Amino acid sequence: MKIYADISSALCAIIAAVMWIRSARVEIYADGQTGPLSTNLVIEKNGRKFDVTATVDAQSRWSAYAAYAAAASAALQARGLLLSLRS
Repeated sequence: MKIYADISSALCAIIAAVMWIRSARVEIYADGQTGPLSTNLVIEKNGRKFDVTATVDAQSRWSAYAAYAAAASAALQARGLLLSLRS
């Protein structure tokens, strides 16, 4: 049973790492928009319109998903530890 908790913990940690990497690399471009929304900040980056506000929102969302996966990994790791102590 402990081996399943360990494997699940490792998989959740890998998923969290992938999501945090995605969070660091996400960029939302505003190409084709006629203008930014009144709440959005749009800048030029490498000749393209870059929507800073939408990018920050996307980064925040991916970071939240990664935090949930990391929390699941920690909980599974704790469960594995408790299972090994009971044996």
